[in-house]
Amino acid sequence: MQSADFELNVPLMSKARPRSPRHGGRPYMPPAYMEWKATVRALLAEWWCEPPLQQVSCLVLSFNGPARGDLDNLAGAVLDSGNGLVWADDRVSVLPAMALRFTRAPKDKQSIYLKVIWE
Repeated sequence: MQSADFELNVPLMSKARPRSPRHGGRPYMPPAYMEWKATVRALLAEWWCEPPLQQVSCLVLSFNGPARGDLDNLAGAVLDSGNGLVWADDRVSVLPAMALRFTRAPKDKQSIYLKVIWE
């Protein structure tokens, strides 16, 4: 088994849901979420220099920050950011196991620790 770990010193953000314009039109993602995702993706791209993994044995995510949001939505935002970059996709056939943890921390000490384990 191989593994790699990394700490992202970013504020925590939950996965956003698409928004719909009031008068029709195409749904869109909130700009703040898209900016956060781009920042996290850029940090991951500096850390991960290999092709995306086609199979991940386990992804460990530890969130440190204020107690806001749901743990699954916090994980979803990280999964979206790593799709096609660290892992090929976040489907269960590619990423069948995750371990998630939340620890309360001050707002100025927010971070996300991730460990990717693969064969």
